[in-house]
Amino acid sequence: MSLHVHALHGCAPAPLAHYLKALGVLRLVAEQADPGARGFWRDDVFSLVTTLDAQELARYFLERYSPTPMLSPWNGGSGFYQGDNKEGFDPIRCAKAPRFDAFAKAIVDAIDELGGLVEKPTGEAKARVLRDCLASWDTPAYQWLRAAFTVDSAGEPRYPALLGTGGNDRRLDFTNNYMQRLVSLFDVDSGFPTEGAESMLRVSMWRTTAAVLTPNAIGQFFPGAAGGANASSGFDGGALVNAWDFVLMLEGALVFRVASLRGLDADDLVQAAAPFALRSQASGYASASPADGSSRGEQWAPLWSQPSTLAEVRALFDEGRLHGGHGAARGTLDATRAIANLGVARGVTGFARFGYFERNGQSNLAVPLGTLEVKHRPEVRVLDELDGFVRRLSGAAGKTGAPLALGRGLRALERALMATSLPTATAETWCELIGVLGDVEGGFVAHGKSTKGAYLRPLPKLSLRWLSLLNDGSPEVRLAIAIASQGHGKLGPLRANVIPLESPRFEHFHTTADSLAKDPRVVWRGHSLVADLAAIALRRVIDATRSGVDLFPLQARVNARLEDIRLFVEARVDDAKISRLARGLLSIDWASVPVQASRTAGEPMPMHALTRVAYLPFDLGQIKRRVDAAPLRLLAAGRLTDGGQLLLRRLAGAGLRPKLGVLTGDSAFAMRLAATVAIPVSQLDAERLLGRVTKPFNQEELP
Repeated sequence: MSLHVHALHGCAPAPLAHYLKALGVLRLVAEQADPGARGFWRDDVFSLVTTLDAQELARYFLERYSPTPMLSPWNGGSGFYQGDNKEGFDPIRCAKAPRFDAFAKAIVDAIDELGGLVEKPTGEAKARVLRDCLASWDTPAYQWLRAAFTVDSAGEPRYPALLGTGGNDRRLDFTNNYMQRLVSLFDVDSGFPTEGAESMLRVSMWRTTAAVLTPNAIGQFFPGAAGGANASSGFDGGALVNAWDFVLMLEGALVFRVASLRGLDADDLVQAAAPFALRSQASGYASASPADGSSRGEQWAPLWSQPSTLAEVRALFDEGRLHGGHGAARGTLDATRAIANLGVARGVTGFARFGYFERNGQSNLAVPLGTLEVKHRPEVRVLDELDGFVRRLSGAAGKTGAPLALGRGLRALERALMATSLPTATAETWCELIGVLGDVEGGFVAHGKSTKGAYLRPLPKLSLRWLSLLNDGSPEVRLAIAIASQGHGKLGPLRANVIPLESPRFEHFHTTADSLAKDPRVVWRGHSLVADLAAIALRRVIDATRSGVDLFPLQARVNARLEDIRLFVEARVDDAKISRLARGLLSIDWASVPVQASRTAGEPMPMHALTRVAYLPFDLGQIKRRVDAAPLRLLAAGRLTDGGQLLLRRLAGAGLRPKLGVLTGDSAFAMRLAATVAIPVSQLDAERLLGRVTKPFNQEELP
């Protein structure tokens, strides 16, 4: 027996109508013509493997295809009530062609069940009709019910967004339009295809030319053919639709069965009862905006590369879920992380993503949002560490009266999380996420009262795995890591100078009765890296004096390179990048990092050496242990000459002879020298710095 592989170029991952059309072709061929038929996706084209050659495949649809009965007697406009369009309903109800026997019988049975109802039911009456249909309809009409709605444990109907609200989208009833398209393709008495049906079939399946499209509605499934503004060469245009597209699209929608899907929890999105339906999050595509947080959610459509039978495809859709690190994915972010962790099975290679948005007034459209590749990326598991933080932020941002900054922070965080979950993520992407985390926590401090009222917490401790993900080899990343890794056993981590933290554990916000505390230790303002580092260094010196600490109280787990510090002093690095990264990296669990004390490359700068050796967290030769705030305060104020003279006298007082005489430079340079006190160096490098600016008194001056 010969097998034929048909590349159906009219069936693509987008728009949604063309994706559903591919499922419709596979379902109908497998159920009515070739039980062994299989389908798969390759290069954005659906391929059908069947014993039917191209001519036989076309003849099946034109001569033997028996349409699935799809009826919505619970909807107005469905054809069952006075005033409804009956151009397709009545002809099929009275059809004589055998291919319409099941359809005609389903209509007659449904009319009998309505018991003479002449107006569309509403409220409880509608719910009762829906329940009666579920209880009495049999195959094949029952297939439509399983895709159009489900009933919850309380007996209330719930509608998946894929088929609107029970088979209609506002005034457009899908089943009535389906019947109209059928009678335009077939003579209901003879069953023969009408003139033009064959050419339209070839356009629909193989994307040939010469078919004439008719002005009919297609609803949310094909935004490009929906008509409206800019839809023609003029200012407006009608919807032009291939009748086969609509028919095969609805036939394919029946694969999205909801009755066998998971039970809906109380907080589930009402429409998200269909396979791979998710809560909407406005992120992960170029045009994302806050207004795109649709209440109808998103629909993801799986793509698979191995030829699969209808039974295998049904099993994939019946399971209908993605698994994240902590269970089934419900939102877009969860799903993106799930596919990065290979939380899907059955050979899925990607997902076409669609968002249900209101466009052109109040019309709902399934807008394509791109394709997400399924790729194993175990590093994405680090995002699990942020789950609790994101949930709390989302809850706080959604409360009435919440500061707008919380909502902005949440959206920025969602965008950054989405970007890191995608296969295109780079070290720069991870750097942006770390920066956003710092920005969000900074927003907590700026809105202390709301933070306290919403029980928000600081960023959780992040594992060391983050450091390798964001390390792009730049001096900015290395400097940020070194700065953030500093702390002191008694005076706490550097983070205590950035956000108010309760001592001695420094894990929770320091609060008052109704807000975050105004802690004098918090000197980080976020406007200038140089000013912030200088302020932190000065504050640490002041706190050390008050607490009886002799050494400079900032010891690093990761020390900076001298060559990177030179770039910083010479203002040849991106201060803003260092600031955002260091701010976010403060949440790393630095206690688990072994201290790095190696010697680094780079020639010591004399003026940096003079400044740094005066403020060290360890003993170094003859340098006195006592820290003095005066030189640092002068440098931070831009007074290089005055501050430098105090530093020179301190070296001389330690029995060392400075190699420097007069210090010159502008105020910006002086402030950068003050900031370097908060950039750590190893003890080996500190010894090099000391040797660069001092010599014994009995040694001759070097040239």
